[in-house]
Amino acid sequence: MGDRGNICIQEKENKIFFYSHWTGYDLFDVLQEALKRGRGRWDDEPYLARIIFCEMIKNDVMGNTGFGISTYQTDNEYPIMFVDSKTQTVSIDDEEWSFQEFIELEDDPRRS
Repeated sequence: MGDRGNICIQEKENKIFFYSHWTGYDLFDVLQEALKRGRGRWDDEPYLARIIFCEMIKNDVMGNTGFGISTYQTDNEYPIMFVDSKTQTVSIDDEEWSFQEFIELEDDPRRS
């Protein structure tokens, strides 16, 4: 049981996966909110990564389960959203959007 999902922060071959065990369905909205809040850090990968993860865990900061950080993909149920601060893009499967385009999307492309 669960609702597993991942957001991947990537730069070339380097990747960090942010894992959610219970909120995979909501990660699209989470990433949109993090990018809106973190607009001033779009080109600063370490800060943007922290902003994204903080948005993921904001309602469970002190929890011992439910979220994780890894250098490899863990359990997953949805297409992974790849975030690249160097190109300032988000990609899902074969689709890619600029950060601005992504935060303006009204529907989660993972659900279509």
